[in-house]
Amino acid sequence: MRIETTETEDRGTELMALARLVAYALESAKSLDAEVVEFCLDKALRAVLDQIDEPSRMTLTTNDIVLMNRSAIC
Repeated sequence: MRIETTETEDRGTELMALARLVAYALESAKSLDAEVVEFCLDKALRAVLDQIDEPSRMTLTTNDIVLMNRSAIC
């Protein structure tokens, strides 16, 4: 059972890192006024956040939340 727990934790950690990366890229696209890129990254961020389990969401930092809230996430 320990292997499954570790894999789940690793998956959550990797998805959180990916969400941070996409959120940062989304902010960059907004500042460059790259509308199509912004649209695609917004969809990607929503998809990544949908894949993150609740325990992994608890590892969000204040900076993560601020960055993701600046994005157009419903």
